[in-house]
Amino acid sequence: MRLNIILEPREMKQNVIFPLDFRRHFISLIKSMLENSPVFNRFKQSKPGYSPYVFSVNFQQILDIDTRTKEMCVKPPIYFLISTGFYEVMTALCNGAISLKGKDTILGLKLCRINLMPLKKIKYSQQVFKIRGHAVLRGRDGYLDPLECTIYDLEEAINTHLLKQHEFFCREYGKSFSNSIGKVKIIPSVSSYHKGVCSHYGGQITTLRGSIALGGSPDSLQFLYDFGLGVRTGQGFGFLEVK
Repeated sequence: MRLNIILEPREMKQNVIFPLDFRRHFISLIKSMLENSPVFNRFKQSKPGYSPYVFSVNFQQILDIDTRTKEMCVKPPIYFLISTGFYEVMTALCNGAISLKGKDTILGLKLCRINLMPLKKIKYSQQVFKIRGHAVLRGRDGYLDPLECTIYDLEEAINTHLLKQHEFFCREYGKSFSNSIGKVKIIPSVSSYHKGVCSHYGGQITTLRGSIALGGSPDSLQFLYDFGLGVRTGQGFGFLEVK
């Protein structure tokens, strides 16, 4: 289930200056959307565990990037995409977005439109995904650099997070997923990913960008599509689209 929220500046047809470290502002927006729902309780915990959603922020056009001021100029509108496999989480997000419609939110933006996107069901055992923005994969010694690690390191990082997140959801949310959820494999012949670097919370982290082809059970691929690839999915990383 996916929600597309369209944000515009207060003054229409005006370009917007964004900090390069913009994702934390959208984390705050999600908190505002969920404030009056049971899902908000996760933000009160010191260790809330895996996020029950993944989000991505997309721009009509990036006009300029100033590395000195760590800002960029973007052409509106801004598309705020959120995905989850939980109906109750999507309901809370929709209700929260509706309550903010027409109001000022973050970075001088007002929430203009809310679109619930059509359901997408993955039916096959192979799927090529486009990574929206950046994905973050954590290995044994930190974040993985796709230029310096092997395909097996990437697979291990993907599967470790996938299986632990699945186990956490079953335990904490009482969600019953298919028994066929298991490990996936990268299909290198049709993958086209590369290294990225992203500003986040005052620092920079190494990321994965481009597209990645995965093989596995349709339920495993659906899980990644719904909840994201890798770590920090609740912070704006790992959002996948079907190519």
